[in-house]
Amino acid sequence: MKKAMLILMLVALLLPAGALAQDMPHAGVEVVATYMQSGTYDVGAENIEEAFEEATGIELELVASPWAVLNQNHITDLTTGTGEFDVMSGEFWIASVYDKMLPLDDLVARDSFGGDYIPTIWQPGPSGYFDGQRIGIPYSADAYGIVYRTDIFEEAGVSADWETWDDYFAALDKLAMHLDGTDIAPSVFSWGASEQTPAIFLGMYDGYLVDADGNYALDEESALAALNQMASLLDYNPDGAAGLSIDESNAVFLTGNAATMICWVSFMRASAQNPDASLVVDNWAVAPFPGPGFPFLSAWNLFISEYSENPEAAWEWVKYYINPEQSTQRFVELGVGSPYLSTYEDPELMEAYSHDFPGMVANLSRAQSVPWVFEAFEIFFRNTSELVIGSINAEEALANTLAGWADVTVPPALVQSAAAQGQQQDM
Repeated sequence: MKKAMLILMLVALLLPAGALAQDMPHAGVEVVATYMQSGTYDVGAENIEEAFEEATGIELELVASPWAVLNQNHITDLTTGTGEFDVMSGEFWIASVYDKMLPLDDLVARDSFGGDYIPTIWQPGPSGYFDGQRIGIPYSADAYGIVYRTDIFEEAGVSADWETWDDYFAALDKLAMHLDGTDIAPSVFSWGASEQTPAIFLGMYDGYLVDADGNYALDEESALAALNQMASLLDYNPDGAAGLSIDESNAVFLTGNAATMICWVSFMRASAQNPDASLVVDNWAVAPFPGPGFPFLSAWNLFISEYSENPEAAWEWVKYYINPEQSTQRFVELGVGSPYLSTYEDPELMEAYSHDFPGMVANLSRAQSVPWVFEAFEIFFRNTSELVIGSINAEEALANTLAGWADVTVPPALVQSAAAQGQQQDM
């Protein structure tokens, strides 16, 4: 940051009077932007921080926090009106404070912002909306998927063209027989990262998430079936899998100790292709995420706080960080899923990622966001986590979830999102 300001001062001395103010109208303004501490989105911001400061004269401060801390920081800041953060990374789980975000429609129209977004990602749900107005700009698009070892599948004569979870379990049974006597597990998942468990439930569940009256709810018969099936999946995982973090689960797959992994593909893609970090280079691919449910969608947005003292400068960072070129670069360098069609239509990338793009695009085409504010999301994943470790059964997990949800209000924006995605109970 000091280097950028020094360059700015030197430029100011060389330019004619008034030129700097015209070219850098926000010079000297400070913008604070938040990201999840993931080694992906935050690193992508860090990689272009200096270039942004030199191009705009804006002083950028990046604050990276773990997922749960990030969400709570945003909710606290916006609820109290503190205004600590100008630009915030988030998704649907902070919808309880969507009313504190700056409407962006005028800025989007003024600057002709948008580009070749995947159409579904640019719509309400994946994109943050409140009272019919855009408040969020998506900068990622990742759908839960299953990656698999192509070499092991070929040796075992197993197909990865499953459509349902029953099909997937049948493949796991065949893999278990083929791998008997080895240290390779048929499947691995980050069960210890409790906030990840809903992704499997959502893929197995065939029912509504919001009832006809706009309250959080589940079809109990379908929910019980999905919860029990989810718990049974642990039997195909390596010993100690109930405590695995995302990084630890990825490591199991990358070291060749699992035939399949259920995951955010963006969190393992770059490492999987790196010979220094992976033993499965050139021997993995992305498979369809089974139904009858849907792949959980991660479409992180950048929001601008209504309490920002410098919203125009904040918007400059949003535009600098989110565009087809930067998104493609983050995909190549960090494995982050791009929300732009041009990334997946690039001829060179299509060839380089022929093992990846077909499965990922297919999963993105079915993926959905969920209408859960953070409180509702937390109630659910705390109970599914307890189910996984065996401290409660499926009936208790469901009863506890529904009881907790009874005290949580669904924001109108998320009722609308649920209806748009077919997640609301029929009237």
